[in-house]
Amino acid sequence: MYGTEWCSHCQNQKALFGRSFKYLNFVDCDLDKNECLRNDVKGYPTWRINGNNYPGKQSIYKLSTLTKCGT
Repeated sequence: MYGTEWCSHCQNQKALFGRSFKYLNFVDCDLDKNECLRNDVKGYPTWRINGNNYPGKQSIYKLSTLTKCGT
């Protein structure tokens, strides 16, 4: 997930995962602007899955379907 610490939508997205969020790859775009530019991140949060961007807060169901994790 690409985002920032100050983004309220990112904080809401993180909350869906609870303590398990630490197992996800999180790129803070304030700290790594080049990574976010390289991956065409235009807003926060943005999920990058299998080379595709999914902007905005995503449901656990949608992320599970996109990643085939838990299915």
